[in-house]
Amino acid sequence: MQKTIPFKGHTICYEIYSPTTQNNNPFSIVMLHGFLASRYCFRHLIHLLKEECQIVTLDIPPFGDSTKNKQCTYTFDHIAKSVIFLMEQLNIDKAHILGHSMGGQIALRCAYYYPERVHSLTVLSPCSFMNQSQIFAKSVSLNPFAPFFIRKLLKRKGVYEMLRHSMYDDDLITEEMLEHYKKPFVHNKMIYPCLVNILKDHQKDLDEDELQKLTTSCTIFWGKEDLILPYLLGYELLKFLPNANLILLNQTGHLIPEESPKLVASHLLRVISKSGA
Repeated sequence: MQKTIPFKGHTICYEIYSPTTQNNNPFSIVMLHGFLASRYCFRHLIHLLKEECQIVTLDIPPFGDSTKNKQCTYTFDHIAKSVIFLMEQLNIDKAHILGHSMGGQIALRCAYYYPERVHSLTVLSPCSFMNQSQIFAKSVSLNPFAPFFIRKLLKRKGVYEMLRHSMYDDDLITEEMLEHYKKPFVHNKMIYPCLVNILKDHQKDLDEDELQKLTTSCTIFWGKEDLILPYLLGYELLKFLPNANLILLNQTGHLIPEESPKLVASHLLRVISKSGA
């Protein structure tokens, strides 16, 4: 059942799935989606894992059903704090965190700033090695027409074309998917000023020195057909993450939760079984 929790001006929408098997102390997995997506993208993973573990999915503001407040902060660090805050409110001391794309960068930050709260990391095509552009951020934030231009750009591109660009197999795109992915952009125009704020608040990704300090066990999945973030970035991450491994997926694009959920779910179950969490 969908629930909400306030956090520094945001109202964050989330769901909890309790295991169907008898388990007095179930392990927890927190799932963080990517840019322009929502917790909906994890539905296949949830179906594969919900019998064995407690799953928490949330709509990272301003996406999905979370509020769209243009007065709020949208930095990666701020969102990472909101994830830990949610865990605290749910009495989850420690969790396995899974993050896709933008959510992957947020997951890395959760482990960097709060290592005591993270059992393991599973990151799917995580945003990596992107620097902050002060000039771009300032120009966007000062342009009163920026929300209009972003809306026009997304409308011209279209949800179907964005999904096609993000996935290797077009046949996996259904009408249901299209409805869910376009819902936040059709029914609430306030998301567009928030997207401007995301661009304005954008932080550079964790740098090489910061990554080297991140000792949490981490598995990186990357689609070999990813047109958004090339899989070679995965090899770069391996150079700096001291406790990581990389799994490349054939015939898979950027939207790994949609295209390869069985492989990711199997991996998570193995990791959790070994950790004894």
